[in-house]
Amino acid sequence: MANRRTTYLQMSLEHEEKDYIKNKAIELGYKNVSAFLIDSAKSHFKLEVDMKAYRDLTKEINYIGKNINSLIRRINTDGIYTDNDIDFLRVNQKKIIKIMNTEYDRLLDLKTKFNSDSLSKKQKEKLIKSLSENQIKIPKKLVLEELYEKIKEDFVYIIECIENSPEQEIEVTEYVWQYLYGDTLYKLDDNELIKLADSIFIFAQKLKFKLSKLDNVFSDDDWFELKDILDEYEIY
Repeated sequence: MANRRTTYLQMSLEHEEKDYIKNKAIELGYKNVSAFLIDSAKSHFKLEVDMKAYRDLTKEINYIGKNINSLIRRINTDGIYTDNDIDFLRVNQKKIIKIMNTEYDRLLDLKTKFNSDSLSKKQKEKLIKSLSENQIKIPKKLVLEELYEKIKEDFVYIIECIENSPEQEIEVTEYVWQYLYGDTLYKLDDNELIKLADSIFIFAQKLKFKLSKLDNVFSDDDWFELKDILDEYEIY
């Protein structure tokens, strides 16, 4: 028999808030509000953004703007303006543009740093782990990038083994390079790409084990085995 719940949580809510929580729980497939609230508490995490830079930016622009407004009011009152007044407007306009451009560059840099295209393999692994722990759906793009990176690593290792082997011609190396940077990897559907990644990974591991015991020789038998894998997934 399941343990009965013996404690309660009281909340003061507006009717609209109460209805919203109940409807949200139903929408997400929870049998009751309690389960929804408990799961939400477990999976919730907080992302903090430092807004100090924007507050400072606003203060500086407001300060310059007040000076400009004061000058405009004086010109309207006096009915005249001087070259110095025009220079003042021009200088302060440039200040605002410079501040805006500096902040825009900072935002672009921030975007670049957090774009998955620029993340290292370890950073992607850490991000995927973090998303998984917080029960957040992992973006498909991030998963595929990680997969492509792993396939590339295994291919590069295999190519190095071929290049260092006295039994293989340069044409073999060129063929594998062309396969790596050809259309096949990017035209395979997700399931086929995963299967190829698994096959290449297993082959690379077998190769490492073999070469750790023997001379650094990528044999014809190794090439035939690799060629069978590549042919199975190649898209013409």
